[in-house]
Amino acid sequence: MSAGGNIYDLGYRGYDGPRLGRGAVTLGLLRATLKSAYGIGRGGRAKIAPFGLLVLEILPAVIAVGITAIATQAGAGEVLEEASPIQHASYQGLTGTILTLFLAAQAPELFGRDQRYGVLPLYFSRLLTRSDYAGARVGGLVLAVFLLSLLPHLILVFGTVLSAPDPIAGLGEAAPDIPRFLAVTLQASLLLSCVAAIVAAWTPRRAYATAGIIAAFLIPSVIAIVVVELAVSDVTRFIVLFSPADLVDGFNAAIFGTLPDGPAVTEADLPDWVYVIASVVWIGVLFGVIVRRYQKLAA
Repeated sequence: MSAGGNIYDLGYRGYDGPRLGRGAVTLGLLRATLKSAYGIGRGGRAKIAPFGLLVLEILPAVIAVGITAIATQAGAGEVLEEASPIQHASYQGLTGTILTLFLAAQAPELFGRDQRYGVLPLYFSRLLTRSDYAGARVGGLVLAVFLLSLLPHLILVFGTVLSAPDPIAGLGEAAPDIPRFLAVTLQASLLLSCVAAIVAAWTPRRAYATAGIIAAFLIPSVIAIVVVELAVSDVTRFIVLFSPADLVDGFNAAIFGTLPDGPAVTEADLPDWVYVIASVVWIGVLFGVIVRRYQKLAA
């Protein structure tokens, strides 16, 4: 008996639309990375960590705005707002641990999953280059951290406008701090995301990457405190520039013109411009290392 066969019309059609090219593919991967950082498009369990940390990030700002609003009705709003420890200049140091936990939880998922499941060849077999891939992944993570850090500042601005007798006057009062917290938020997002991305890109296993990211933020800070307090020479003061957390603290103090939160930065007593230049240099170097990693990585 001869074998038989059937032919089915599945309705396959060719694509006659525009070819969008590398830019559209890179932008699509960046959007996918940003969504994945918050668990959007994934299961409910994937949303617990990012959105839980988002709530913790904005909670101090919400509490500060609520207390100020109540105090304003009692006639003591301006005095309480000036005395509040929750302000634009102090918010980065107040919630730095939350950013560390967010990066430790999400960066391994964004950079390690493609290596674990062996899907990198699928990306690199198309128009997307290795540099495009690294840029899109890092850019998506930076945007995720930037949004996480920016939202509390916007809430504080809203609280200032809300508590002012005249909203326009309140906005004018908050205006000088807007470029400052934008600069601090952008610097912290770029620097910390690049550090976490390097660890996650070199450590595909999630548990090891998470531990490595936490260690990359904590261990240099401890070393910087010990070395600066020993004060062997003036050169040792520059050890704080090799600690991501202290570099963010020094940059924040430089931009807002306030005292730093960390003891290492206080003891180092470096000029403000050093933290600005060091931040730019480190961000460029770290991103270059990430791109180099994917250029050398076997697909």
